[in-house]
Amino acid sequence: MTFRKLTALLAFSALISPMAVSAQALTADEILALLIAQREALAAGENGLGSSRTLEFVPESTPETTDGNGMAMATEVPGAAVAANTEGAVMPEEMVIDLTIFFEFDSALLKPESKAQVDALCTAISANEAALAAETDGAAETDGPAETPHGSYQIIGHTDASGSVAYNLSLSKARADEVVRYMVNECGIDGNLLQAVGMGEGRLKDPSHPRADQNRRVEIQVVL
Repeated sequence: MTFRKLTALLAFSALISPMAVSAQALTADEILALLIAQREALAAGENGLGSSRTLEFVPESTPETTDGNGMAMATEVPGAAVAANTEGAVMPEEMVIDLTIFFEFDSALLKPESKAQVDALCTAISANEAALAAETDGAAETDGPAETPHGSYQIIGHTDASGSVAYNLSLSKARADEVVRYMVNECGIDGNLLQAVGMGEGRLKDPSHPRADQNRRVEIQVVL
């Protein structure tokens, strides 16, 4: 599917499902379409893709197991934040996959109502990987051995601007780790395909309202 066709598909999806798009409660098909659009844009070097984003995170941050079931809980830790890079280009707004995934207050424990959204993400990634594997197998049959790099998927946690910068970085990383844990343990996604990243309050969805709910989200991005 070409990038132009995918853009048309996404525009059509926005028309028929405005509530899903505004709330970012996306179906597996909608997530898959965005994943494919991201991958094609990165592979083609589309104009408009920003440079790799830089952020800070606390390497000693949680999750730490506190509930006896392996669930991640966040705790602020001492120490200065250090610079890091997500290795991912900043996507144009129409390709950004921001999912509203709810966590328990001040923790990285997934709320039950969010598991369906993470399940949809798992379904989309599984379908995308199966399609990529089929393309690779087809290329090998026609052109001889050829390795197509599939890249990986960044699971990027974001917070609002409540609390300290260091704490928000710690919490966002813990939440990204918890989503990855769920995807690996409950969905069977290969952990080598996933990168957990904490952005904290570094990239607010609504900068004019730094404590708004929509700033607390999990972003998904393809990395080649």
